Amino acid sequence: MLHFRHAAFMLVLTALTVAMPVSQAQAAKTLKFAEQNSETSWGSVHGTQPWIQKVEEASGGALKFDLYANQSLAKGSQVWSATKKGITDVSWNAMAVYPGMNPLAEVITLPGLPYHDPMQASEALWKMYEKFPQFARPYADNKLLALFTSDVFNLVSTKPIRTLEDLKGKKIRTVAGPLVDALEALGAIPVVIPMPDVYLALQRGTIDGTLASWEPINGFRFYEVAKYVVTNAPFGFSFFGVAMNKKAYDRLPAEAKKAIDDNSGLAGSRWWAENFSYSSRSVLDTLRGNGVEIETIELTPEERARWVELAGEPIWEVWAKNAEEKGLTEARAVLDYALGNTH
Repeated sequence: MLHFRHAAFMLVLTALTVAMPVSQAQAAKTLKFAEQNSETSWGSVHGTQPWIQKVEEASGGALKFDLYANQSLAKGSQVWSATKKGITDVSWNAMAVYPGMNPLAEVITLPGLPYHDPMQASEALWKMYEKFPQFARPYADNKLLALFTSDVFNLVSTKPIRTLEDLKGKKIRTVAGPLVDALEALGAIPVVIPMPDVYLALQRGTIDGTLASWEPINGFRFYEVAKYVVTNAPFGFSFFGVAMNKKAYDRLPAEAKKAIDDNSGLAGSRWWAENFSYSSRSVLDTLRGNGVEIETIELTPEERARWVELAGEPIWEVWAKNAEEKGLTEARAVLDYALGNTH
């Protein structure tokens, strides 16, 4: 009798499983998403979490994410590798923490590029990834879902900087790559340290300033230790990537893949740029509304031209030459594309 009841139960269970809608049957598929930003940071609140929600909703219940914020699953400098190894399924990556990984992609960090907002820069960045094989090859270990830039870098400092003379000899934190050359050309001393270490360095006086968009100025509370912000210095952008483990993607059902694909690529990169980066321009008003004292400084047109003359085209040439010496024959074509010479 017990065997009969068990058999009857299994028949009912099988019938229910067969009758269950596909989307419901796949609802338990969960992916791990790792990022170095805290769960309450501007970028996570306005970028990562809304993107996750968009993808979950687009999947019709076939896909869920578990967010591991604040480096809780992998350190920021190791998250690309953690994605490749399957420690996490999806990740947000600050590409500046992988210096030398992709020299051609660093073209977007060159000073003086003709982009006024991160949407323009991110569109160019993704199109270069699609167009140039040498640009795409270093990212082949993972499935790249988006490439996007920060907003234009501000120069944040502990003392006001209004001229080249004010900048000379100042120790300024930057990302690795062309901006190191740009700062040296302007007479500053570049210092490459991770963003989480900047606050203490500013507080202790081991650096005099940092290049940063509004998001980290707010998220890392730089405004507490550096009250001056040059908003139109010609320092360009940093850039980020959203990546996925290839095997994790291949295992997904069709509707889950479609949800990810529809929120990735060129459209996804522009979405991240607008929501993660551009929207942070409102941070200044929010900070001032909360009583935070910040002095914004705008270089005069004549003064800015002095900076561009030293740290514009000469740095482009150095960048292209260095890339070609590494065997990257597409470097000048990539530079032309970044400068808008796409004919």
